[in-house]
Amino acid sequence: MIPRLVKSLSLVLLVLLIPQAQAQEGPEGFLGSFGQEAIAELTDTSVPEAQREERFKDMLDRGFDLEAISRFIIARYWRSADEADRQAFIETFKDYLSQRFLPLFAGYQGDFATGSARPDRDNPELSWVPIIFRSPNGQPVATEWRVRNLNGSYKILDVRAEGASLALTLREEYASVMRREGGLAGLVEQLRQQVARGAFRPD
Repeated sequence: MIPRLVKSLSLVLLVLLIPQAQAQEGPEGFLGSFGQEAIAELTDTSVPEAQREERFKDMLDRGFDLEAISRFIIARYWRSADEADRQAFIETFKDYLSQRFLPLFAGYQGDFATGSARPDRDNPELSWVPIIFRSPNGQPVATEWRVRNLNGSYKILDVRAEGASLALTLREEYASVMRREGGLAGLVEQLRQQVARGAFRPD
C-alpha cells in the first residue's frame, strides 16, 4: 500500500504546478493561484537544484499547515516531545517531501480538472476540493485536497488519493517507527539517515 500510494501522490502533487484558466474565489482559487506561483518558481531547470529546493520548501511553509499536519502525524508522541524535537521533525519532514517530489517537477506534462469545494461535515473551517488528475500515459487519478480557511487565509492539511489519506498513511507508518526507535527523536534520526542516502528519490 505505501509504495503504491506514494507513487500515486507523486503524480497528484504535481497538479499544483498547473495554472488554472481563471482565478476563482475560495479554496479552488487558492489552489489555482498556488499552482501558478509554483510553475513560475519550480519548473525552471536552469536554476540550481539547491535554489529550487529552497523555493519548494518556502512554498511548503506558505501553502501547507506543516505544524498541524505534523501534530496529526506524530499523534501522542507530539504531546510528549520537547519543542526542539518538534521543530527538528518539521524540518526533516520538509527534506523528505523535497527529496520525494521536487525531482518530478521537471518536464511535467498533464492537466487536471477541479470540482467545487464541499464543506467538511465536522468543521466549517475545512473544505474538500476534488481534483481529477490526468496524464498523457496513465489513467485519471481522483483526488481530494483538504483545505482550511482561517479568516480568508487558506492552508492545505491533507491529500487523499485512491481512497487513502497521505497524512493518515504517514501517521500509521511513523507510529511503528517511533514505537521501535523510542519516540519522535528516533524517528527524526531515521528520516535524516534515509534522506542523507537519497532513499526517497523517485525511481
